[in-house]
Amino acid sequence: MRYDIKVVVAPESDEKKETAKLSLHFEGQTTPVVLDVKGSSLLKISRAIPDLAQDFLCIAACVYAADKALARKLQEDKWTRHIAIEIPVEHVDSWSRVASELSDCIGFLTGDYWEISFRLGEKRLIQKRSRKRQPRYVRPTGGAICLFSGGLDSFVGAVDWLCDNPEGRLLLVGHYDRHVAGPAKDQRDLKAVCSHHFPDRFTFAQAQVGLSSGGADTNFRSRSLLFIALGCYFAEILGEEVPVLIPENGPIALNFPLTSARRGSCSTRTVHPQFINGLNKILKKVGIKNPVVNPYDLKTKGEMVAECRNQNVLKSAYSLTRSCAKANRRRYWTNRTARGCGVCVPCLFRRAALYAGDLDDEVYGKHVEELGSLAETPSDLLALVSFLRWNPSAREIAAGLLGNGSLPLDQLKNYVGLTKRMRTEVLVWLRANGSDYFKSEVQGC
Repeated sequence: MRYDIKVVVAPESDEKKETAKLSLHFEGQTTPVVLDVKGSSLLKISRAIPDLAQDFLCIAACVYAADKALARKLQEDKWTRHIAIEIPVEHVDSWSRVASELSDCIGFLTGDYWEISFRLGEKRLIQKRSRKRQPRYVRPTGGAICLFSGGLDSFVGAVDWLCDNPEGRLLLVGHYDRHVAGPAKDQRDLKAVCSHHFPDRFTFAQAQVGLSSGGADTNFRSRSLLFIALGCYFAEILGEEVPVLIPENGPIALNFPLTSARRGSCSTRTVHPQFINGLNKILKKVGIKNPVVNPYDLKTKGEMVAECRNQNVLKSAYSLTRSCAKANRRRYWTNRTARGCGVCVPCLFRRAALYAGDLDDEVYGKHVEELGSLAETPSDLLALVSFLRWNPSAREIAAGLLGNGSLPLDQLKNYVGLTKRMRTEVLVWLRANGSDYFKSEVQGC
């Protein structure tokens, strides 16, 4: 089924949120989906509004809204949607030249078929309200943008950059959706830790973007596009070539298919090299000169933890971070007050990484130590155990990686080695901490 969507801009602006009022109108439906963007939080950091990156933020917000509004379970294959959306931008010609490439790039990211087109927008997304007394204009400074999700990887990324650049300033960018519990508070708690250890070394920008009411889909595949767009928004203000860092351990970015059933659209690609490289090419063609970079694309999560530049800061705050992909699905948890489920792939990688540093002491919704049979084993853990027992060769790993998305061939050997190190990292942890059942399952691995 094809969904035709037109993004409509209302004549009046939302003065409180300092944004234009945008809504997504679905052909054949009378009720539009209203975009919820709090522009005032962006303008608190800088009263300047970027040019091309402001368009990019509008595009990403509309894609995120459409992604969230359309239920996958209603599709014939219970997943793939055909989304045709017209988005208002200021630089129509620049974006129209890359419309096809952008559609393909976002399609790879979300596992859908996108047709994105553009028209001249009646208003910019961010709308400064008139003030009787103009606030003092302070231009933000910084040598880099670091996306700050509230997760362990992004926290390590921020700490590493601040340690490696003792005279530099960093701009941390957070995103939250008011209908998704957790990220906003996680980011603020970690920001407080950074303020204590790195006073006056960074600026924190936390942006609210989502829908005015709920959403039918909860996969949030397009959130990374929105996060990157928020980073680019501030990077353009800071200056050309200021990088947007998206810290993510390499195995999660690659998301090697642990079983044949987890290939294709079932594989998350939020920081996959094909997506990041493709998006960088598109942004460069448009004229956005700020590169998007994952500094840890060849590091396992355990290596990120072990090599963090300030171990004292890490040990004081790792428990405030959250790595769970299913933090809002607590129905089947044994302990529903835990911060993570303990059995999704990000949680399993987290436990293995922290174990190596003698930090695997957290409470989870479920613990692998307590699972004693195949019937009790959640699907992610079952897939991981299947991968450990498979013990693929370098050639098989290379084939699996290339089948999951294009990669630079000159880096393929490094990605294969990374996948092998991830396997060893998880295997060491599971042998030490798994239940007797799991220890017997991986005994000969």
